[in-house]
Amino acid sequence: MRDAEHDLLVLDAQRGRRAALDALVRHHHADLVRYAHSLCREPAMARDAVQDAWLTVSRRLRRLDDPRAFRSWVYHAVRWRTLDALRGRQRRAETPLDGVDADVLAGPDDSERREQRLSIRTALDALPELERETLELFYRRGLAVREIAHVQDVPAGTVKSRLFRARRQLQQTLEGE
Repeated sequence: MRDAEHDLLVLDAQRGRRAALDALVRHHHADLVRYAHSLCREPAMARDAVQDAWLTVSRRLRRLDDPRAFRSWVYHAVRWRTLDALRGRQRRAETPLDGVDADVLAGPDDSERREQRLSIRTALDALPELERETLELFYRRGLAVREIAHVQDVPAGTVKSRLFRARRQLQQTLEGE
C-alpha cells in the first residue's frame, strides 16, 4: 500500500468509516502480532496485546493529529500493551525456537543455510532486549529511525546508538563462531 493511500485510509477511519479501519487492521495486524511476539515470546499474549491495542487505537484514532504518524502510533500502542501484559504476569517465558519464527527458519533444504539462520536467531536472542527490539522494528518491520523513536519514547539519537551497538554485537558474535 502506498503512503498516500495509507494516509487516506487513516483520515477515513478518523471520520468513522469502519471499512477504512478494517483495511488498516488487515494491513498491519500480522506485523504487529509478530512484533508483540518478539517482545514477549508468547503467541497468545502477543495476540491479546495486539487486540487490546486495536481497541485502544479505534477509540482514540480521532485524536491522532498527523495521519503519517499512524504506523509509529499503533506500534507504540502495541509495545505498551505487551509490556503491560508482561508486567502483569511478572515473568518472561522463553519459547523454544522450534516453529516459533517459521519465516526466519523456513527455507530451502540446505542444511548450511538453515544452520546460518539458526546462528543468526541465536545471536539475536542474545542481544539485550532494547537492542533486539530496535533491530526488529528497523529491519523486519521497516520502521524509520524517527518512527522507532516514537514507539520507544526515546530520541532518534538513542535509536541510532542502539542500532549501532546491536549491529556491532551481532557482528562480533557471528564472527566469533
